[in-house]
Amino acid sequence: MIDCDNRGFAHMNGEMDQSTGVKVLKSLWERTPEGKWGITDLHGIDLHPNSGCEPDFFTIANRMEMMSKNPRGRTMEELVQTMGSTNLILKQSIVPVVALVAGSPAFRVIGTAFVVSASGLVMTAGHVLMDPEDSGYGNVTNDNGALRFDRNLQMGVLLPLHPAVHGQGAIQFAPFELCAYWGGWKVSPLFHERDRMELDTDVAVCRLPPHPSGAYQPLNLSLRPMEVSEKVFAIGYAEMKNIPVRYEGGRVVLSHFKQDLYVSVGTTTTVHYDNRETRSATTPGPCFEFEAKIPGKMSGSPILGGDGAVIRGVVSKSFSGERSASGALLGPAMHLPVFGHRSIKDMMLDGSEGIPLIQGAGL
Repeated sequence: MIDCDNRGFAHMNGEMDQSTGVKVLKSLWERTPEGKWGITDLHGIDLHPNSGCEPDFFTIANRMEMMSKNPRGRTMEELVQTMGSTNLILKQSIVPVVALVAGSPAFRVIGTAFVVSASGLVMTAGHVLMDPEDSGYGNVTNDNGALRFDRNLQMGVLLPLHPAVHGQGAIQFAPFELCAYWGGWKVSPLFHERDRMELDTDVAVCRLPPHPSGAYQPLNLSLRPMEVSEKVFAIGYAEMKNIPVRYEGGRVVLSHFKQDLYVSVGTTTTVHYDNRETRSATTPGPCFEFEAKIPGKMSGSPILGGDGAVIRGVVSKSFSGERSASGALLGPAMHLPVFGHRSIKDMMLDGSEGIPLIQGAGL
């Protein structure tokens, strides 16, 4: 049984059915006429591999998903959010991070992010946001704890628009309006060396503009720590290619591109809760290591545990050619202040942003 109150809290009795293998628990969100966020339903999505894929690293076979037994919506845009293919439903919540320098021939695909609130907060890895600086195509500066990008550089995510309303393959670029991280800038004593950011944790939070349908569709976050030998899986845009663009009348038009979500299944091997003090792992802050195939562009991907009900971590780095990777622990970061004095946990509890709180055994 699932009970929801007007803050979007959900309570689960029992654990998710494991008979179908890898599964994601998705909540369906709306904004009420009074302006409040709320969950209208929960739906478990089985992730089946496409033919020919490995069982522990695969693209996802499409099925029709009905997010609600009683679909409703004040507009057609809201109504169609309740149904769609497996990949479309997941791509509403897991999105590629891209960057565009004015006049350049392509969007750079940097990594992956995931939606954490109905209001438009997304999480990714902190180092993903530093890619323009690290790769030399744009400046990233610190503005009182927030990241600022060059005026000729746009960073954000690509959101799918429902084909029933906008046509097949419709995509919207949603720019980052504000980005927050936890760490500090290390000033170099060398004239020729640029200052650089030192992260306290490889987690960052960004705000997107309001969603055209009213509510973003967030994934569920967990405050619980990761456990050794826990089955986990990451979902992200492995090796996604840069996207060619053309310019028409001042508009940026995307060419056709491939956008496949990959699922990588593994097991945690080590957890470094006190890594900020011990520096026992190279990933900054509280982190963990897990055995899984994590190719490039999956940095920032959600790492799900709790049988797919909740996100426990964020993909940080992988080791080339090996089934070995590390992730930032999500729980400790959720207690840190972001965009002022409130933490993600505070926002989760007060309901102001529409962040799911899923409660149950092992979650």
